[in-house]
Amino acid sequence: MTRQFVEQRQSTRVVRLTMLVSVAAFAALAFASAASRAAQSDGPLPTAKEVLDRNVEATGGREALLKHKSITMHGRVEVPSKGVASDVVSYTEDGKQFQKAMMADGRQQESGYDGVVSWSMDENGKVSLDEGDIVKTVARDADMYYHLHVLDYFRSMEVVDVSDFHGHTCYHLKGTNNWGQPNEQFYDRESGLLIGYAFDTKWRGGDGPATEYFEDYKSFEGVLMPVKTTHTEGGRSAIITMTSATFDDVDDAVFALPDAVKEAVNKRASHSLK
Repeated sequence: MTRQFVEQRQSTRVVRLTMLVSVAAFAALAFASAASRAAQSDGPLPTAKEVLDRNVEATGGREALLKHKSITMHGRVEVPSKGVASDVVSYTEDGKQFQKAMMADGRQQESGYDGVVSWSMDENGKVSLDEGDIVKTVARDADMYYHLHVLDYFRSMEVVDVSDFHGHTCYHLKGTNNWGQPNEQFYDRESGLLIGYAFDTKWRGGDGPATEYFEDYKSFEGVLMPVKTTHTEGGRSAIITMTSATFDDVDDAVFALPDAVKEAVNKRASHSLK
């Protein structure tokens, strides 16, 4: 679920952002709150690789995830401040993704990435195409195995301290991703599980500082994933609850570009030739 979060696309982007967070327990990241309570480490800090490797083991190990080729996830997104809720479904396979949000009035929002084109369509049928570094974030989010090789997406990453994040004593990782954005991640010091991210969305049209908090981890066919995710940005929170996750049941046809998206892609190509 990528992270542009322009107002008219917020529900679609929350779907893209959060369902994939659940499958890979993955990236978004950036600025830790100055109000976080620092905790003292009992010894030398581990390396970023050690923390990330421990997270892989804590969530079931490499083999538990690598044996699967695709995942389908169902859930519900609620934005309490707006009184908005929608049922969502996300499909991920082979570096591609498709998400759909079904609103209470029967309208739908969709977004997808077919390995080349990243797009979204609002409830009125308006298509938006992503460009530049935003597409890189979408491609990362579509990587079902992201948390097995997090460092491949970073120019630098280090453990900077032990700090409090949502009541958990965490190893606090800080880095810069391959497209130059600062990123931070928080992993529980005891369990090794990913607890959350802090990051900034302004560069891609968002409201600025944002956080994500992951909780209620459960096992799905040997893969431990957070059932509940809270995304907070611009003074609003979206709560995403995953209701089911099934593996190896995705039809590749689901990633085909809708006709309206194909038309938008052709128009963009025509304009670039002028």
